[in-house]
Amino acid sequence: MDVLTTGSRELDALLGGLKPGSMLLIVGHPGAGKTILASKICYANTLLGRKCLYITFYEDRDKLFSNMDKLGIRLGEAESKGLLEFVRLPTTSAEDVMNAITKIVAKGGHRIVVIDSVNAALELYERKEAQRALLLNFFYQLAQVVSGLLIAVAEIPLGKEVLELGAIEFVADAIIYLKHRSLRGLLSRSLELRKVRGAPVSVTELPFSIIEGEGLKVYVPPRPERGLGGGDLLNSTLEITRLVLEPVRRGDIVYVSYPSIARPPVVAIPFIDILATNNLKGLFISYRHSRDENLEAHIAALTRYAGLSRESAGRIVKRYLYIESLNPASLSVTHLHVVAVELIEKLNPDVVMFHGIELFNAIADPQEYWSTLINELFWLKNRGKLVVRFGSRVDPHWHRMNATLSEKIINLHYRHRDGVLTPILYSWGRGREPTVIEISEEVLARVREDANKLLSRLIS
Repeated sequence: MDVLTTGSRELDALLGGLKPGSMLLIVGHPGAGKTILASKICYANTLLGRKCLYITFYEDRDKLFSNMDKLGIRLGEAESKGLLEFVRLPTTSAEDVMNAITKIVAKGGHRIVVIDSVNAALELYERKEAQRALLLNFFYQLAQVVSGLLIAVAEIPLGKEVLELGAIEFVADAIIYLKHRSLRGLLSRSLELRKVRGAPVSVTELPFSIIEGEGLKVYVPPRPERGLGGGDLLNSTLEITRLVLEPVRRGDIVYVSYPSIARPPVVAIPFIDILATNNLKGLFISYRHSRDENLEAHIAALTRYAGLSRESAGRIVKRYLYIESLNPASLSVTHLHVVAVELIEKLNPDVVMFHGIELFNAIADPQEYWSTLINELFWLKNRGKLVVRFGSRVDPHWHRMNATLSEKIINLHYRHRDGVLTPILYSWGRGREPTVIEISEEVLARVREDANKLLSRLIS
């Protein structure tokens, strides 16, 4: 049996494929993206040579085509190839509307039929009983007549979550609710699968965005069932790395914390060592600073603490570390998570580092953040990534939760001695005794000696 597409790989997987003779109901508030999704499905199937019939009661053809064109949905192009038929019907009477739709559909040959929106037809009936009869009889039978997929678009008033027509839940084979809400002054969009006949639905609500040139993009956050980890052991060259980290494996989660008023880059050195010694690729995602600022901080760590020249330090950082910067206040937690997942899938790094995680303590809903984070960590562990999370100790509960989710913890503190603040690393974790290391001049001398050995090996 020919399976029809939504134009979204993620939605296709969740819906189990849209089979001919089925009805998809797209519901949402004004401006939620209903017409965009319906147009995307229509256009995606025309790209596969399937004809689409788009019936509307309100949309102006030129305006719709122009708006969709900006989103990469080329309805005009599909029409010019004879794969799209656009029809605008007047709302005279219910009988005239049903007869007109029946006559157009009866011509046949359309694999996708869009009716945007059914509210216009329903409003022609004064009694809700008559509306339910229309849904149960006309639209149900219409779905059987269409040789492909019938898409019915329905609008619900702002502030409501249901259409208040129970029959439509029965008629449709799949129901997608599009929602949007203001979060921290940002527009947050989500897509809810209310019903998928004949397919198990494990993820019911998904974030989505409306993107220029791409249309409606659905994000499926990874939700692994179990955590694995316990991957291969990783080697190091610097003694300080062995003292604070080893044994460290692929799939481990390391939490590095420091005071909110002092964030020296010395804590990055062991992880640069891990990358260079094992010839691994690293991804550094910062929620605090720009890419250039983070690049400079890593170079400064290697020049100041490891004694490397600026040229050598820059070459090592650029060779082993890809740096990205994300604004945590620009998107919802779920959206940020998906952006990070897409970046990780694209670059496929061995080590993933998150910097500035303390900011989520101030801006994120705790339940949403922790559930999203746990899914993210399990997903990374299952893929054998070494995960490093850097954050200030801004809240005791926040700090304890991050430590609980990690196999290894490194806490940076300071000791005041003879008018000098000396950094001290407290390190502990699974499979090793707690370690306390004072970053004295003697320790730094050994770091510089080891770093030059590593540099010599890399050059040779």
